[in-house]
Parts: sequence; structure tokens; C-alpha cells
Amino acid sequence: MKSAGFTLIELLVAVALALVVLFAASNLLISSSGSATNLQARNELLQEGQIAMNYIATNVREAAYVYPDGTTLNLGGGDTTRRPGGGSWRVGDANAPILALIRAPRRDVATCSNADEEARAGCYYFIAYYPVLRDTWVRNIDPDGQNHPGMDPANADRWLLVEYRCRFPGTSAPTLAQLQARLTEGSCSSGGGLSGETGRLLLDYVQPAVTNLPRLFTIQADAPQTPGNVRVTLNLSLSRVASGKEVNIPARTSADPSTWTQALSAAPRNIGTLPP
Repeated sequence: MKSAGFTLIELLVAVALALVVLFAASNLLISSSGSATNLQARNELLQEGQIAMNYIATNVREAAYVYPDGTTLNLGGGDTTRRPGGGSWRVGDANAPILALIRAPRRDVATCSNADEEARAGCYYFIAYYPVLRDTWVRNIDPDGQNHPGMDPANADRWLLVEYRCRFPGTSAPTLAQLQARLTEGSCSSGGGLSGETGRLLLDYVQPAVTNLPRLFTIQADAPQTPGNVRVTLNLSLSRVASGKEVNIPARTSADPSTWTQALSAAPRNIGTLPP
């Protein structure tokens, strides 16, 4: 009587089939994991981008003055204020855009001091938003600080969007002439000046400027600035490589960079409150 069993060929065929099934299953698992990573990256970019846009729009709406195109700004030479490509910041620059404004006090200006948060709410503030190359930032900022976004070599060429602010001292509104002089010289306050201030990280993975991409900030600020003739538009485009795939917000349905941005406009409500 012959004993039941498998021949060597049958065993080899079974092992081969099992390997094929395992290979297909592993590919499916890797694909699912990559899709989940991309979905998480997309959701994070979308949420963080919306928060940053609303935050900037809030400060724009409280502005008493918006620096117009052509204004050169001296923010000092620190790593958190380093312009991509080097050189000076200039409002309206398509290659390294910057938005700068004077935010009006949230309380009576006569209470302005550095005593506490309530007293600082009575002060005028210089606020600027601008990009810094991600690679430059992560190589020079304290890796243990809150300002460090973490190493990410695959996205070294992306931008970080940075907020810079300093308080103007005094219990009365500064004049436009005083503002221009202080910002050209690099001195915001008598306590040290712009060169002693640093920027803080606001948003990661901003799309760097490319041909036909709308400027990060579009500024309409006719002179003299009066209510109704000043408007700021933020044209935001985010891009990140995650798990070897590029994730973009908003989604890019065209190869034309002019379609890559999501726009949000805001009009200042306090324009005209500064003396000439």
C-alpha cells in the first residue's frame, strides 16, 4: 500500500505560491502604510496652513499701517531673519516676499509698558512675516528649542514662514517718519533694537518661489493710506515630501504654478490712526 504525501515538485509549487501571496500582502501593507502617512501629512498641512492664514489675517485687520511695495527693511543679521539668497528684505520682492505692518494697540496706548501682558496690549507693534530656507533654519537654530521643526533632509529646500515682532515704546502713537527711520536703521525700541530680536516659527513646508507662482504676499497700499485703499492677500502654497511622495496643499490639478495657491485677503480696520 502506498503512503499518502506530497512530491518534491508539489512542495516547491506550494512554497512558490505562498511566497507570491506573502509578497503581494507585504506590498499591500507597504502601500497602505504609505497612503496613511501621506493622508496624515496632507491633513496636518491643511490644518496648520489654515491656522497660520487666519492668524496673519487677524493681525492684518488690526494694522494701523502696512509697509508698501518698495520698502527696504532691516531686521538684523540673525539666523531667524536671514533672507533666502541673502541681502536685504524688500517689500514686493517676488523671490523672497515679506509682509510688514504696524499693529495698533488693543488697549489705551497711554497704558503701554513692558510690565505685563495687559500693559503690552497698549503698545504699537512692528510685525513682519517672511520665509527662511528650511535647511538654513534647522542647521543654525537650537535643536532642543521650540523654534526647531525637526530635521527633514527630503524637504531641505522648502521654506519656513516666520513671524517677527517688536514693541514700540512710548505712550503715544509713533509717526510714520519715526517708523521709517527706526526700521531703516534697525532699531525698534530703545531697549536694544531690531538686531536684538528674533523670529519665531509660524508655519512649515511653504512652497519656495518659482516662475509664475503668485507672490506669497500681495499688498495694495496706496499713499496716503486711508481706510478702504489698503488690502493684503496671502497666497499660500504648501509642499512636503512624505514617504517618497510629494504632498501639496492645495492639490495641484495643473502644472501651471499660477494655480498652486490658496488665497485669503484682509483689509486693515485701523488705517489712518497714525500721524504723518
